[in-house]
Amino acid sequence: MKGKRSRRQLGFTIIELIISLVIVAIIMVGLLTAMRSFGITEEKLDKRLVLVDQRRVISGFLDDILGVAVLRPRLAKVGTPEESTFLGRPDSVQWVGVMPARHGVGGLYHFRLYVVGATEGGSALMLSYLPFAGLEVLPDWSLAEQRILVDRLEGFSLLYQLEGAGEWLAEWRNTAEPRKLARVRLSIVAGGAEWPLLVFPVRSLMPDGTGVRIVNGPG
Repeated sequence: MKGKRSRRQLGFTIIELIISLVIVAIIMVGLLTAMRSFGITEEKLDKRLVLVDQRRVISGFLDDILGVAVLRPRLAKVGTPEESTFLGRPDSVQWVGVMPARHGVGGLYHFRLYVVGATEGGSALMLSYLPFAGLEVLPDWSLAEQRILVDRLEGFSLLYQLEGAGEWLAEWRNTAEPRKLARVRLSIVAGGAEWPLLVFPVRSLMPDGTGVRIVNGPG
């Protein structure tokens, strides 16, 4: 009996070694799975933070350039579609507004916000702009600068609300009629996520009867 106990005390049995290796393997698998989960979570968090930052920047920029607009018709073209300095449709909008100086340009510009579908990632929300050349001058969009605001665009729509009106209109353009635009609402779906609704109050840059002279840049 004493000899048997001495041999058992010399080391582990094969079964005990196998059990120990199995336990170690299970622990390693659990650690690797946890580390992989942490990596995936961090990657998702980084993507979410980038998306939130993109929304914040674009929302602030659109608020700047849509916040004030020239809502007076081109008198030389009254009665034609070209009379409007603000032309809003369900999938695009063009207007005359102010480019913030902090974006490197500044002054009055023609703007056009619209969707194109010729990018590598699918559709994209584009902004075209060119310097304002006078109230009666129509913009030549072939000469405009272009920037992609949102890529991987999956949905986009615009609605327009007038002062004192509760309903949202699918289309609106300024004419000689005394109708004033109050708000513009944007709906965006991009990258598999629906953005919070963006609503921008709009005020007239050049109210009727003010006699304000519009200049582009310092003047």
